Amino acid sequence: MYYNKLSDNLVVIRDDIYPLLGGGNKARKMHYIGRYIIANQHDAIVTTGGIQSNHCRAVAVFAARNKIKCTLVLHGSKSKFYNGGGNSKIIRLSGAECVFVDNPSQIAETMDSEMKRYTKNGYSPYYLWGGGHTMDGGLAFIEAAEQILTELNDINWSPEYIFLASGTGSTQSGIMAGLDKLKNHNTQVIGISVGRKKKFATKVIELFYKELCKYYKIECSNRPTIVLDEYLFGGYGMFNNELMDLCRNSIKNYGFTLDTCYTGKAFYGMLDYIKHNNLKNSNILFWHTGGVFNFLAEDF
Repeated sequence: MYYNKLSDNLVVIRDDIYPLLGGGNKARKMHYIGRYIIANQHDAIVTTGGIQSNHCRAVAVFAARNKIKCTLVLHGSKSKFYNGGGNSKIIRLSGAECVFVDNPSQIAETMDSEMKRYTKNGYSPYYLWGGGHTMDGGLAFIEAAEQILTELNDINWSPEYIFLASGTGSTQSGIMAGLDKLKNHNTQVIGISVGRKKKFATKVIELFYKELCKYYKIECSNRPTIVLDEYLFGGYGMFNNELMDLCRNSIKNYGFTLDTCYTGKAFYGMLDYIKHNNLKNSNILFWHTGGVFNFLAEDF
């Protein structure tokens, strides 16, 4: 696993350059989920996300490479999807079928309809929760946490805090379970929410973390689930000028891209949290979950 040291106390895990399916945490999850799909001989996938979804891009590329039918139930502007770059361009080029809904409340019904359509036409479709929120997706980060913590331990460096962008929550849950598997009870995992309020996000992540531990027979330490919602900037996909400036200058200041929807919020939140909690001398690990294509699609 590749990482950068920005200072003696700050290490960045580079999942943005994960080498499969366009990179990022969603590609890492899909690599694991895909093994299940192929092993169980599913020949169609139905999933959902926004018009610039990293998850939908990873699923679409996986399906195209494996000659599997794919339907993406998308929410957001249809015209922006067909005229935009980044993930939407890759999804268009993948050949995935895109179905648009006007309201997120229509997603479940539309996905069910697509599953029935595939089944009626003789396919064996796989229903994939948005964001790759599955046991296999969680396993991807249990094993990733094991790998990176072991590698860092080999250079005598151990994080006291891990920060990351938290969306559907399976990445954070997987890392928490991975730490428990390593019997690491000293590292705190702090998710910076990109869209959900703290109360709901914390409940979802805590439940999935415990489910992962039970499913994979990991001794659960009941570590605290920490989610911060102070950096939503108004909600999912929203930002202000200060966050936009951080992302616009991320390449020249840090050597990697940050996008306003996911990693920029997490990095901004981490820096602010470090400042206001006097953690500048603590060992901090920032888990960069990807978003290069989001960055490229942004109108800076």
